[in-house]
Amino acid sequence: MSPYQALQPYHHELACNCLRPGLHAPMVVAQYIETALNVAKSFEKQRNPLLQELYLLRTHHEIINKMCDPLIHNAIRKQCLEQLYKPLLALKRFYYAHNDTGKFLTLEREARVLSHEFNPF
Repeated sequence: MSPYQALQPYHHELACNCLRPGLHAPMVVAQYIETALNVAKSFEKQRNPLLQELYLLRTHHEIINKMCDPLIHNAIRKQCLEQLYKPLLALKRFYYAHNDTGKFLTLEREARVLSHEFNPF
């Protein structure tokens, strides 16, 4: 299965309205992040750091975009905020392993500012 096919079902679910927000939203966001991190791990095993970084960044930006979008259901937005640490920690490990802490600090600052600005709570 290609990486695009692995993540495709979740893009629609992240943009949908939740029928059962308390149960559905945490599961959808967690499964999306887990699938994306598994794709990044597979690229790490293939020794392809460029694609690994791409998928980690893509996951991080997708979670931030969903958190900041007022048209997305509040339950999904809250879960994106609560689970933002997962792709951020993966990016931290990646950038510290590749001696590029400046990029990580920029991403961390961006996440901090946006989480305060678009807090759905």
